[in-house]
Amino acid sequence: MPAHNAAATIQASLASALEQTEPSLEVLVIDDASTDHTVELVATMAARDSRIRLIRSDVNRGPGAARNRGLDAARGHWIALLDADDAYFPERLARLLTIGEQNQVEIVADNKLVCPEDRSCEPVPMFSRAHFPRAGLISAAAFVLGNAGKSRKDRVSLGFMQPIIRRDFLERNSIRYNECSRFGEDYMLYLRCLVRGARWWYTPEVLHRYTVRAGSLTEKQSAADLQRIRQLETSLLRDDPAVAADPALARALRRHRTKIDRDYYYRAFTDAVKAHAASQALRLLFETPSGFRHILRESAYQAPIIVRKALRGGYRTQRKGARRT
Repeated sequence: MPAHNAAATIQASLASALEQTEPSLEVLVIDDASTDHTVELVATMAARDSRIRLIRSDVNRGPGAARNRGLDAARGHWIALLDADDAYFPERLARLLTIGEQNQVEIVADNKLVCPEDRSCEPVPMFSRAHFPRAGLISAAAFVLGNAGKSRKDRVSLGFMQPIIRRDFLERNSIRYNECSRFGEDYMLYLRCLVRGARWWYTPEVLHRYTVRAGSLTEKQSAADLQRIRQLETSLLRDDPAVAADPALARALRRHRTKIDRDYYYRAFTDAVKAHAASQALRLLFETPSGFRHILRESAYQAPIIVRKALRGGYRTQRKGARRT
């Protein structure tokens, strides 16, 4: 559990982990240099329950680095991620462990109950039957396509899953989170697992409460974060034998990279415009024909959205939203 200034929510999240029907577990809380009472609250709970281990960082390095510290310290056979403002249903870990062992897979994911922080609407499952009609294996190609979206309105992303993963698989393949990214680090880690041969099982059972916060890091893709995803996918397409041997995966990666290219060029271009860096903006605009098309198309799509937000005050609200690491 990576945590940064999570005093308002971390006790409930920790309680959901400690109340699991699976008794054999350890809970690693990696405090990412919190400045509120997060450390004190966790230390108090740890004094009452020896299953909690608190790991402190003096410098805020982001979620990827915090998760890697947890991976390095973990002793369990399986790794499960829990954000400090989310919660597990009591039977979650026991159920996923049973599925993982029965099907002899390396990754097991469940559905999430999406709960808006402001309670503006009723909680709903993240993935509908239209996305996953039944339980079963998720191929590498299906995972990548599940992050590309069939249309602009389809924003469901399989990268939002938080599965359990066999620790020995991560160790054998030297897989860790990208510590430079504050967006997309989950997608990149899961993709690397699948390319290295991990078998991923999905169950439609809803066993995880996921809190949606305005202004969270999942809504704030920087150009640098998008560039790191582009570089990973380009490297896999160019150099990885497993991708070359899987035409469906290669096609999926090319499609997803097109989406990321569109987002990257638009974000980098608008950042340059806001910074009054005219030469950089022009370079991005005319660097490649595809970049020019991406910027124009995304600008045409985003303009009416920005206007609508400005008219109803939503743009200001989003900018003032709390950031989550």
